[in-house]
Amino acid sequence: MDWHTATSPEIAAMTEHQVCIIPVGCLERHADHLPTGCDGLVAQRFAQLAAEREPCVVLPPLYYAIHFAGRNASGAICMPTITFLQYLKSICDDVARNGFKKILLVNAHGGNSATLTAFLHLIADKGKDYAVFVPPIFLCSDAIAKVKETSVTGHACEIETSIGLHLFPEHVRKEAIPDRLSDSLKDYDVAPASTQLDWYGSFPDQYAGDARAATAGKGRQIVEAQVAALVELVRKIKKDTRVLELLEQYRSDMADPKASVTELTHGRRTS
Repeated sequence: MDWHTATSPEIAAMTEHQVCIIPVGCLERHADHLPTGCDGLVAQRFAQLAAEREPCVVLPPLYYAIHFAGRNASGAICMPTITFLQYLKSICDDVARNGFKKILLVNAHGGNSATLTAFLHLIADKGKDYAVFVPPIFLCSDAIAKVKETSVTGHACEIETSIGLHLFPEHVRKEAIPDRLSDSLKDYDVAPASTQLDWYGSFPDQYAGDARAATAGKGRQIVEAQVAALVELVRKIKKDTRVLELLEQYRSDMADPKASVTELTHGRRTS
């Protein structure tokens, strides 16, 4: 069920299913053939298709997110990291206030991954009564390996373009697919260290791979496998009780850390 098209009583009734999915994407260049909102569109459709098979509520996707290394191209809209973190926290707070204590962030933008991990740390000690779950972007590596034909993938590539051709073909400009493979252009070596501009140094045109090999059929196989895995994850999250129990215990331990240390020392903590 989509939150934004549901009525107030319908959302209230959905709290029995416990889980709310927040799709997370961004606005950025995807070469010249995919829409700037590609990641948000993908995350939303993954979530909606999963919700059709395992009841849960899906919020509208978050498009305003993190992609500072792509601001050299038209179309990028980036939120300051702290603003994004606080914005996401406020959304999660209100989702929980509505009765959904298990919040699943379905992210489809690689630039968000580190920030979402930081978000888990941010809210860990805030005394929240809800749990946030952040899976990897792809849950279907076997399906991707089965259809993949190109040596380089990563952005607006064979994989991402195939997904787009399946989910939203009307937004894919096939005539604009580059007639070339795009491999890394990075001309420096500071390994194993990273820098803040490694993405820009490698793929300044926001194109990593070879989209000429993309097909809607490949996209269908990837999407079906991804959604099946996401459905299983939603079911696992629904079934789990331990995360919320441990969260409550952690809140109590934070309020009285000396007592917590004593209990742990004497082995009185139950699992």
